[in-house]
Amino acid sequence: RLNLYLNKDLSLAVSVYNLVQKAYKPYPVKLYRETNELVRTKTRMFSGKTGSLLLPSDTKRAQTYGNRQIVLEKEETEELKRFESPGLFLIGFKPLSMLKQHHHIKPSQFIYPDESLVSGNTTLFNALLMKCLEKKVMALCRYTARRNTPPRFVALVPQEEEVDEQKVQVAPPGFHIIFLPYADDKRNVDFTERVPANREQVDKMKEIIQKLRFKYRTDSFENPVLQQHFKNLEALALDMTEPEQAEDLTMPKAEEMNRRLGNLVEEFKQLVYPPDYNPDGKAVKQKQASDGQTEKRPKVEISKDELRSHVQKGTLGKLTVPVLKDACRLYRLKGGGKKQELIDALTEYFTEH
Repeated sequence: RLNLYLNKDLSLAVSVYNLVQKAYKPYPVKLYRETNELVRTKTRMFSGKTGSLLLPSDTKRAQTYGNRQIVLEKEETEELKRFESPGLFLIGFKPLSMLKQHHHIKPSQFIYPDESLVSGNTTLFNALLMKCLEKKVMALCRYTARRNTPPRFVALVPQEEEVDEQKVQVAPPGFHIIFLPYADDKRNVDFTERVPANREQVDKMKEIIQKLRFKYRTDSFENPVLQQHFKNLEALALDMTEPEQAEDLTMPKAEEMNRRLGNLVEEFKQLVYPPDYNPDGKAVKQKQASDGQTEKRPKVEISKDELRSHVQKGTLGKLTVPVLKDACRLYRLKGGGKKQELIDALTEYFTEH
């Protein structure tokens, strides 16, 4: 249950529903071998110099920035995690045509008015919904799901109530919460040279697609990893010698596909590929050094002077992890796999050289 803030003085209560929930394997639980009781773990910290036990008040968090360690108190770290109170904060409205399919980054949620706390929520909610449907617009909001979570920009897409022939509700009235991507979520993909297909090739591919059509239903495909996990648990509980193998329904049925297609695939290959084309005949040759080993140098997209400038300004954190890793390999530095370890290794190197 959250509040949808239309302005500083006006808000309404809504309930948020997950339309799709990812299924995970249950986490393993540790038990005592003799008694089967739950094992409770405790974490304690000791001083590396004296070996004495450290209390929570004896430890502090620090962040390296610009060759300096910024020490933070416990209250300060908690304040950094606290962005704002949970809720949906209205920013403005945009036409529905501006929302594209490639903006999808995660499953949407659904909001519906909640009358349990304040009466009249449904009336205000329906008024907003009707106006959005009438003007074909979506509401842009800043969405904080719960405390200590960063806010996200979302679009509230209106959905009209749908009923069947017997006047039974099929789809409820409400708004879908569509999570919008940040600029970092978008990337430019390098495409190879586009070769246009002729009409005969297009028609042949249409025949292939038509032969492979089937009615898709989400409940027809079970997660093979979860199903195998349950089979393994069943085998342990029943003392079976070995678990049954779960059928992976997500794998394509090659025999059925070949039976449906017949000679269509070979006919399509003859239309697309040249007569002497052999897909298995191309081999990639690697350049070898004089000692017979493959010589592979890291590709660094940034110069030494630019790296030195970043170190002096304390802005190495703006570089991506692959660039930092390539730079560490170029100067033969052991930086580890974490970004901060790579930054520390490069900072130490350029400070000494």
